[in-house]
Amino acid sequence: MELTNQAASPHPTWRLVAITVLVVATSSQPAFLLGAAFFQVGPEFGLGPVGQGALTAAFFLTAAATSTPLGRWVQRVGWQRAMRVNTRSSAVLMLLISLGARNLLLLIVLLVAAASLYGMSNPAANQALADHTDPARQATIFGMKHAGIPTSALLAGLLIPAVVVHWGWRWALGVVAVLTFLLSLTVPKSELPAVPHSPEAAANRRPLPMRSLLALALGSAFATWSAISLSTYLVTGALSVGFTAAGAGWLQFGGSAASIATRVGVGILTDRRGSSGLGALAGLVAAGAVVFALLPMTQGGLFALAVVAAFMTGWGWPGLMTFAVVQSDRAQAASSSAITQAGVFVGAGVGPPVLGTIIERSGYPASWYSVAAALAVAAVVVFRTGRR
Repeated sequence: MELTNQAASPHPTWRLVAITVLVVATSSQPAFLLGAAFFQVGPEFGLGPVGQGALTAAFFLTAAATSTPLGRWVQRVGWQRAMRVNTRSSAVLMLLISLGARNLLLLIVLLVAAASLYGMSNPAANQALADHTDPARQATIFGMKHAGIPTSALLAGLLIPAVVVHWGWRWALGVVAVLTFLLSLTVPKSELPAVPHSPEAAANRRPLPMRSLLALALGSAFATWSAISLSTYLVTGALSVGFTAAGAGWLQFGGSAASIATRVGVGILTDRRGSSGLGALAGLVAAGAVVFALLPMTQGGLFALAVVAAFMTGWGWPGLMTFAVVQSDRAQAASSSAITQAGVFVGAGVGPPVLGTIIERSGYPASWYSVAAALAVAAVVVFRTGRR
């Protein structure tokens, strides 16, 4: 077996994985924390579920618009510089939101500015891991890296009982701003050694054509509805069925942890099987469609269990998506993964206002059914792409 730099010195690999997870988690925190704490944010700014969806849509649609051009920029300047720019600028913007966003217009302006920076976090993280981790373990590695978004939701859920219910959402965002700046200090300054490619792997690698990348972006857009429903509307949805604010926060925390475990677990299985990951991806998304269809029929403890299952299936797939793209062309990981990531952001931008409208007009059960339908469409798209 070919020896790699990581095989001789595993600690830099795990440190790099941790940094990429936290970069994605902290730069997306404005959207997730405002969603989890909307029971305070909404009354302060006079917003309901549709307004909540509009704020989330503004964040992710901006990220969708900046993801592809920033992916090319990351390819030119390098992932290290991109991560430092991302974390330090995000910290400043979160602090400005915490201290200065006293009216809705300023909140939107600062949120959009933070979203434009978020567009570079995933391409930078993907390129770092593509260059400096063992190709034979990259499904596992990208499963860990894609713990970034559920970690963001997990952090937001944890901040509800720990900070928000006692001191308010502004203090919580200020705490995250400080943590994000400290994270910027951990980004390596010196160049890391690249992992050598085996000749066999290079010979068998076939870059995905643009048609397949766009199809996977479409599937990602539909599948992302589940992520938005869980990260943006879960707390208020749990409140509507009798949970306390602290209990709903802990439910989001537990579900996010289950999602992280699923992403890592399916990554390990994919590496052991040596597959592209697309078959497992389609199956996981299809299972999520079934879980969300059953969610409106539950309450109390069963509702909590169904939510955890929804996190595991409907939000356990992103690592497999990125792995399928990156392993086909590691040298262009930032730019190619930015295309499918743009699909994620489009889904995250379109989903919130649509779901918010459904909730206001028909209630939370109808929104869960709409998510089930979106996941079913995503499963079909990914399955057909995998067959091609």
